[in-house]
Amino acid sequence: MGQKGRYGLVILASICVNYFIENFLRSAPSALSPILIEGLGLSYGAAGLLISSYSLLYAAMQIPSGILSDGLGPRRTIIGFTLFSVVGVSLFYLGSRMAVLLAAQMLIGLGFSVFYINAVKLISNWFPPERQASAVGILSATLGLGSFTAYIGFPLSTSRAGGWRTLYLYCSALLVANLVANLFILRDSPNPKTQKSTSFDGSLGLALKQVLGNRRLYPLLAGYVLAGLSWVFLSWLPQYLTDARGFSYIDVGIVSSVGTLAGIPGCILIGAVSDKLRKRKLPLVAFSAAYSCLLALFLCLPSWMPQAVFAVVAAAIGFTVSLWVLLIPMVSETLPPEIEGMGLGVLNSVGTLGFTLSAPVYGMLVDESGGYLISNVVILIGGVLMTAVYSFFTSETYGGVREP
Repeated sequence: MGQKGRYGLVILASICVNYFIENFLRSAPSALSPILIEGLGLSYGAAGLLISSYSLLYAAMQIPSGILSDGLGPRRTIIGFTLFSVVGVSLFYLGSRMAVLLAAQMLIGLGFSVFYINAVKLISNWFPPERQASAVGILSATLGLGSFTAYIGFPLSTSRAGGWRTLYLYCSALLVANLVANLFILRDSPNPKTQKSTSFDGSLGLALKQVLGNRRLYPLLAGYVLAGLSWVFLSWLPQYLTDARGFSYIDVGIVSSVGTLAGIPGCILIGAVSDKLRKRKLPLVAFSAAYSCLLALFLCLPSWMPQAVFAVVAAAIGFTVSLWVLLIPMVSETLPPEIEGMGLGVLNSVGTLGFTLSAPVYGMLVDESGGYLISNVVILIGGVLMTAVYSFFTSETYGGVREP
């Protein structure tokens, strides 16, 4: 491995820490939902809004994130926006009212909204094509680690460390330390002096028209929207297990954290298998179909089943849910380099919007119906439709099918 490859690993390690923090904070309202619903007297619809509030500005920033990636460069974009997250974390730590927590989550989401696309851009610049899906998989695996820490950490912190705010304090300190480290570690490319700009000459409308004019993207976008509809259940899992299955807060944390922990090997494996097979569609369809079946199985588990059974099925769901990792290289392989950032922005925008709208709707359906049946049927249908879209309408992209 050359000097470029070794330093690429250093950059990957630093952005993995950043992504771990992002997903800890993204999962925090979900992990805390039993505590916040009881402590603040929230309705389920309001709790769903708090869960999805992170994504409100996050979704709006995905296309601008692609523009910033192609214009300012990944390093300056990531470092500059992280400052918003630092303010948001401090506000959430101090907040005790719904309005304050909502504002805090929106600031945190704004700060991290540009991260993933710019991190993928760094990977694209520092890793050869045959290793990029694997590197994206490693980065994406820290999503599960961050969520795992939130789901198991908050119950432990609440019972043993004097409250959930202690964990937020530790997280804010790690965020600041990583921000300082990124100032010295991140570099846009191995040779900035000779790096050719991949901007689209300032024509935002033309770039967006080029992206949306590529019909190969439509199944990827539709599947990602359906994935956001279906995956919302994982965010509601702690409250669902509390209400519908009578689990204690500690047991809820164990089952939820096991599910997210299994996503770590899932993200790594699906990227490695895809690179090894030189195929994107086959593992995407296989993981999607397995996810839909496992979700149906989990929803059918009776309350008298041992906790271990719930944990095993949740782990299998977390493993297969990592299918989203493949959508990143598939978009990159479909579009010309000069609008790659814009394409990733559109992908993340529609996926995040699907989740943002689904989380409060799921809660409102629970409020209106007095149970989880209708909400769970809706998300199960979403999973089945997602599998159908990937199976029958998505094209293979490995090797590049880019249009000029």
